Amino acid sequence: MINLFAETFGISEDKLLPGATLESLGLDSLAVIEFLFQIEDKFGIQIPDQANPPRTLDEMVQLIAPLLPTPPADTPAP
Repeated sequence: MINLFAETFGISEDKLLPGATLESLGLDSLAVIEFLFQIEDKFGIQIPDQANPPRTLDEMVQLIAPLLPTPPADTPAP
């Protein structure tokens, strides 16, 4: 997910630290919402509506990661 975030917003992955605020990365609330919709479409998941959207990269990961499908255990690593 971090690589998709970096690619979408053109941010170097080395700047994407867990505690980095989305605002410090140059994202406003609309950009965050659009990214969440992109994640929903890409992975076929439904992210619950949040009264308070994620403020940090770590909060975003914690919101999305449990919803992502996991690959089967018998799938060989690339």
